[in-house]
Amino acid sequence: MSDTFRFETFVDAHSNIFYEYLSSVIAKLSRENGEYRAIRDKIEGLYEKYPKVLGVFDSETAEELTKEECAALIKVIELKNKLMDMEMQSAYFRGCYDSVGYLKKAGILSQPD
Repeated sequence: MSDTFRFETFVDAHSNIFYEYLSSVIAKLSRENGEYRAIRDKIEGLYEKYPKVLGVFDSETAEELTKEECAALIKVIELKNKLMDMEMQSAYFRGCYDSVGYLKKAGILSQPD
């Protein structure tokens, strides 16, 4: 292991841009993952069909929803949860990738010959 290596986490070194970096990981997911885009499109389609459902998230006032709108709201929440799972998985794997980079830089993990 290299004695000159000073371990510094990404967050330590770049805490001022961490959320920007995280956003770039999510943006890449959005560009490169068709399933992610399809889920987002489904959510947008439900918002277009049921505008009051979007109001649940964007408004501070109470709205009465029909039975169909309630079902759409439940579907939107399920889809948003799926998007969040995909985003968290993407961030997790990006962190794993970065960890390997740190280990290589520290000389703990060597490049194959």
